[in-house]
Order: sequence, then structure tokens, then C-alpha cells
Amino acid sequence: MLIHNGGSIFHDFQLATEELEYHSHPIDKLLEDFSVNAPASRLVWKWIADETAPKGSITKLCNDLEIPVLMFTGMGCDFWQMFGEEQQWGELGECIFWDFKKLSERFRTPFHYVCMGSAVIHPEIFIKAAALAHAGDFRADVVDFLDMYRPRTRVAKFGKYYKMTHKEYLEKWLKK
Repeated sequence: MLIHNGGSIFHDFQLATEELEYHSHPIDKLLEDFSVNAPASRLVWKWIADETAPKGSITKLCNDLEIPVLMFTGMGCDFWQMFGEEQQWGELGECIFWDFKKLSERFRTPFHYVCMGSAVIHPEIFIKAAALAHAGDFRADVVDFLDMYRPRTRVAKFGKYYKMTHKEYLEKWLKK
């Protein structure tokens, strides 16, 4: 199971399409011209509507391998939410609702949770799902570029904390 927050799915799609100069723009550039995020943003909205991820993305790989892909995001928190003429906020809310139910169900069986990045929403979703499901046999790893305190205090106590890139972790995981 792959779980995205709004930022991680956005960067996954941006990197996959290589339509943009950088996978993440400096705030000065965004304040100057926020439309640089438009192409990847439209791909995210398309994925929400019909679950079609761009070729080369981790999301597409998971879709092809029939690995469930879930998304949790706060409405209005991510730049990708500024674009798309046909934004369906109800559709996004329903998607998140059902994804949370799927995650909670998964916690009822042995489960390995991997939080890639220290975005606040992932540890909170983990805690809510574990509490709702009265989890049994599970473990949780946190993978982060920088040594961050918050996930270590909340999620990584159930598993391990890895200070490495997401790619390094995936390569390590795929070699097992």
C-alpha cells in the first residue's frame, strides 16, 4: 500500500513527467509565478477523478502492480489544489474518506507502515487508523532526508527511522 499526502503525489507526478525544470520550486519563484505548478497539478486532479497516473511515477508502478494507493491531504494545503477548472472538492473528500477506511481495515491484520518524509499528516493518519482498528501485529518505518524529531516520537517507535532518500530506501526494500 502506498500512501500519499498532497505534496508527495504532486512531486511524484512532477518528477515523472519531467515537464518542469525542478521537482520543487523555491518560494520566490512560486510567488513570482505560481502557474509553474499547473501541469503537475492537473495530473493530480486527473488521478483523483479516474486514477490514471503518469508513466514513470511510483503511483503508476503501484497501480500496475495492483498495490493500493491512498491519499490524505488537507484541503487548500497544497499548491496542486490551486489548479484545475473542474476541481471536485466533494470527490476529493470522498476519496480521502474511503482511503481512510481502507487504511483502518489494513491495520486489523499484520501490517508494515512506511512513512516516507516527515509531513505531519502521515503520522497523524497512522495514529488515527491504529486507534480505530485496535491494531495488532504491525510495524512502522520512517524514511526522511533530514533527521526530524516529530515522526521519531510518534511513528518510528513502532519500527525504525531511516535517514536516507526515498530512492535509497526503495532500493534497500526491493533488494530484500
